[in-house]
Amino acid sequence: MRKIALVLAILTLIMLPACKKKQIQKPPADLQVTFEPQDLRDAYVTTMKYTWTPTKDFKLTDDYWIFVHFWDVSTKTMYFQDDHKPPVPFSKWETGKSITYSRTFALPEYIEEITKKSFPVDITIGFYNPSTGDKITVFKKRVEIKINPEVVPQIIYSEGWYSEEYDKKGRTWRWASKKAVCRVENPKKPLILYLTGYYPAPLLSGQKIRILVNDKVIDEITDPEFKKVYTLDPAILGNGDEFELRFEAEKSFIPKEVYKNSSDTRELAVAITRLFICIK
Repeated sequence: MRKIALVLAILTLIMLPACKKKQIQKPPADLQVTFEPQDLRDAYVTTMKYTWTPTKDFKLTDDYWIFVHFWDVSTKTMYFQDDHKPPVPFSKWETGKSITYSRTFALPEYIEEITKKSFPVDITIGFYNPSTGDKITVFKKRVEIKINPEVVPQIIYSEGWYSEEYDKKGRTWRWASKKAVCRVENPKKPLILYLTGYYPAPLLSGQKIRILVNDKVIDEITDPEFKKVYTLDPAILGNGDEFELRFEAEKSFIPKEVYKNSSDTRELAVAITRLFICIK
């Protein structure tokens, strides 16, 4: 039975930008979008490639964001969003000169229990200014997202993890101590591990975080903010019913010792904002 990701849907709706005010009708840029893999499916990792070409009417400031919304056609609710700032600031965009970049993300499991093989989603992309509410829709397209036949492996946060936290904008994260362990169901098939997170660089300068699967190091993270995608071959997962995913950090801090008004005595090394595993 597929899990119902209702909490994710609620948090996503909380994150909706304040862009319900006036609509600016004339798009100041053209957009081409492609996906890899080309066929979208839920509970899977995909990469979305953007090619923006500013027109002569492009006059956006760096206060704007790019909104990317996936709307469930049947429920009229937001299925997924990936709002972001472009890697090249808007102030450096020039008429006729294309800006191309890619973003990788994990589509969530579909919310409803369904028996059909796919479900329609409307994708809308454009620009919005959070402070003014101005919104410019550039791209609209209806796509079919296939139901993933594979069951997502279960993840148990067994050691060194703290409870999941979230803010008023719906952003979520889970702090880990210097050593944190997950026990993951082993389907004995190739897996994709999608990981995003951060650590406070001013407090943990020179931080190193090793990622291990069953005692084998697969990477060492040093960037204060990171997004990683790994392919895990069955050989590294072992023959057991579950395998161990472990994080080992060199440094940590205790909020009470660095923040004057804090009473938090937890040992914090890294905050994980998304840990997702699916069958490749």
